[in-house]
Amino acid sequence: MLTIFFLSHVQYVTFLTMAKKKEATAPSSNEPIIIKRYGNRRLYNTETKSYVNYQELLEIIRAGHDIQVIDSGTKADVTKAVLVQLILEEEKNAKSILPLPFLFQLIRSREGQVQEFFSNYLATSFEAYLKTKEEFDRRFKGWLEMTASAPQMWEKFIPGTEIMKEFWGGTKEEKKK
Repeated sequence: MLTIFFLSHVQYVTFLTMAKKKEATAPSSNEPIIIKRYGNRRLYNTETKSYVNYQELLEIIRAGHDIQVIDSGTKADVTKAVLVQLILEEEKNAKSILPLPFLFQLIRSREGQVQEFFSNYLATSFEAYLKTKEEFDRRFKGWLEMTASAPQMWEKFIPGTEIMKEFWGGTKEEKKK
């Protein structure tokens, strides 16, 4: 809170706005955040009551929130189109998400095959991958914690480890002389 006193008025207002947006994007329920898309393609977050750009939408989604984008004129759900646009924006910014050979295969495939692939296989496979990665990360972290405490464990379970330390440490000192 002390840092606020050293900020200029503009920085302070910016700080408060950012804090308000972060607070509004904090996970609160399973309901999707409603985004309105206007004719000029501007996107309006109904929770924060502010306009958002594609980068801010990416942050909201990466924070674990679902969004639902509604066209303000027709009231049609245009969420898929906006999500595809988000992916295209990421590609434009050299953050390659989809490999080029995959895009060629996607275009060359028949409509039914692509729809079946996406609905049955891709989503399930990606979810399984994420769960497996999460489990691996958890186990690897546990292994690292265990190995960090390994010397202390040896001292507790094997009597005479101090003697062995001294023995090995003594020989090193003798080698130095």
